[in-house]
Amino acid sequence: MDHNRERLAAHILPLSVANDFDTARTEWALIGVEVSEEFDSCPCGQDIKEHCYIRNQINGNTTYVGNVCINRFIGIETGNLFAGLRRIAADDTANANEDLIYQAFKLGYIFDQEYKFLMDTRRKRKLSPKQIAWKQKINRRIINKTVVQRRSST
Repeated sequence: MDHNRERLAAHILPLSVANDFDTARTEWALIGVEVSEEFDSCPCGQDIKEHCYIRNQINGNTTYVGNVCINRFIGIETGNLFAGLRRIAADDTANANEDLIYQAFKLGYIFDQEYKFLMDTRRKRKLSPKQIAWKQKINRRIINKTVVQRRSST
């Protein structure tokens, strides 16, 4: 076990039901993401700006880890998710990518029709003014739901 994994395990195990890290990993699910302007620290000790909020599905405990740890820890690849989030945060008329659309739907940020619309139009460059307005409305909701204000660590 490398140093970062040991530090992450020391953070996760007390919040988990399981007593070993490999079993504890299966208890957690991604519940939200955030991109912050200032660096914070992942429980593994790395400086991060991309936070992945996770909840223990058994006991309800929550915490956050960085995007590298979420990939290693739970096996969720978030690189495309954060790229899509940054794209629509910079331009609310931009197309969200498939990973962001799926995650926003899974987390309940968008509804069935909005999911279908975004998936159908994610590669289109020419949309009607009405379609652009709807996309902006959906993108703004995704941004507001995912990119939350940075809470101070306790």
